Amino acid sequence: MAHETIIALLERYVPERYVGSAKQFLKFAVVGSVGAIVDFGSYNIMTRLFDWNTIYHVFGLQIIAANLVSVFVAIMCNFLLNKYWTFRNPSKSVLQQGAGYFTLNFITFVLNQILTSFFAFQVPIVGAVFGNQRDNAAKVISVGFILFINFFGSKFIIFRKKPVQTVENSVG
Repeated sequence: MAHETIIALLERYVPERYVGSAKQFLKFAVVGSVGAIVDFGSYNIMTRLFDWNTIYHVFGLQIIAANLVSVFVAIMCNFLLNKYWTFRNPSKSVLQQGAGYFTLNFITFVLNQILTSFFAFQVPIVGAVFGNQRDNAAKVISVGFILFINFFGSKFIIFRKKPVQTVENSVG
């Protein structure tokens, strides 16, 4: 029922030519939520349950090792869900798309690491407001920044549908 209501709202308030993209964005957001659960779940299991709190220093930044692992696992999960559900791309070029998706996500992964470290360790208000949960708050803020980069990169680069060749288009 809620799904039908959301679709009805999209069809009512979004210009017709953008309804398909709006639906994809909503699916992308659902996949992102699943990815966030995978990311935060595995991160908190590693850091809270197994006490893995290793921090590496790279180019002067404090990098949380568990964040590297949890983001990577979420990226793998999101690729499969986005390919087969969000963008419904049946293309057999899984390796090519996977390479493109991981390249895009490597860029946003690096951005995620920089932003998470920045907000966790360089923005005092995050620590003041969230205390010992500042790392989780920093991850949430970072995800908010990279959501749109990932959506548009996925839609227009990785999973774009190739135009159908017709006889008229292929003749000289």
